[in-house]
Amino acid sequence: MSFLQSCEQLFAITRIPMGIASEQGIYQHSFPASLTQTVNARSMQFVLMDFALQNRDECHPLITYVEPGYFVGVVKLPAEQYCVIGLVSPFRHTREEILALVANTITPGEIQAYCDMMMQSPLVNLYQLKALMVLLVKLAHGTEITEENILFVDNTVRKLYGQQQLGSVLFDLREEAEFHIPVDFETGVCSAVEAGDAELLSRRLLEPSQGKVGMMSANPLQQQKYSFIIFATLITRAAIRGGLPDEVAFSLSDIYCQRADVQTEIPALEQLTYAMAMDFCARVAESRRQSIQSPPVRACVDYISEHLHEELRLDDLSRHCGLCTRSLSLKFKAELGMGIPEYIHREKLREAKYLLERTDYTLTQITAFLNYPTQSYFTQIFKKYEGCTPQQYRDDPRGLRRA
Repeated sequence: MSFLQSCEQLFAITRIPMGIASEQGIYQHSFPASLTQTVNARSMQFVLMDFALQNRDECHPLITYVEPGYFVGVVKLPAEQYCVIGLVSPFRHTREEILALVANTITPGEIQAYCDMMMQSPLVNLYQLKALMVLLVKLAHGTEITEENILFVDNTVRKLYGQQQLGSVLFDLREEAEFHIPVDFETGVCSAVEAGDAELLSRRLLEPSQGKVGMMSANPLQQQKYSFIIFATLITRAAIRGGLPDEVAFSLSDIYCQRADVQTEIPALEQLTYAMAMDFCARVAESRRQSIQSPPVRACVDYISEHLHEELRLDDLSRHCGLCTRSLSLKFKAELGMGIPEYIHREKLREAKYLLERTDYTLTQITAFLNYPTQSYFTQIFKKYEGCTPQQYRDDPRGLRRA
């Protein structure tokens, strides 16, 4: 059996996206086949550039972390080809998060299909991805490697969160190369995570701290990494107490500890510490929001999210949720404070605003992407809920000149 046939069978079994690309970043084969037309070569070239910069080879694959919580794996093949696995993630992401990730790398006509594929892709953690890559190396080269041969890199920790400059002032957690954390984490930072209160957490993270972790290494960077693990343990437990499922919390902790392990500068670790705490907090808040809804309403919300760019009919939602249309409508409005049609419009318009702010897609393209019948109807709905036309919003997204 050829390597290509093996990839096809692996995709059929796992549903994990993968493909074979040239050095120029062009997919020559992909599973699903739609990836060949969907992912542009420039994005693939960046992935392959990471592979080259890290000095990887046939027996030393690479996994790169991509915000907001995705992995992409690269295995070198003979004849200057590469097997690219992913994007995959251990967490289910919202359509809005996926859109933010791919808006500038996927052609407008393919975004809908790509978002649908990502929404339906299986959840894959870092260890499962490594196991698959070990197998792919065996199939491609007949060589046995271990997971230790696979390098994990993170190219995103220098991203600043919000407008806050998270450089050397973040936390103010160092004195004489020792990492400081508040003594009352359980009642301070951790309680904010447990409550899912991002504003309170940010304020407490940036307060002057007292107390310190004991000296665990004479090397300042290694001391920081050890302290990061302690902090991650505290945050993970707080998140679980706040309602985040155990498997999600532990997987998230593993990812952040892996990211911390490959850092080479203390400021990068400080930024990552802040990002980790805020990420856990946001997931606790989302988990709490979901837990408030009854199973039928939660199923309805999930179905809408997964099929947002298709025709959504109340009869289909009713069958999916196991309630009659009247019961579902009444229950949905009682729990979310709005009817199903309004909720669908608001979800569509969240994506519309992102596309208007961050991309150059035309109103016609956005109308088609959101599955509105005409541009005039899209404009009518947008103005009803946002108080301005789509073009006015694009010209002035912050509403500085609108009443």
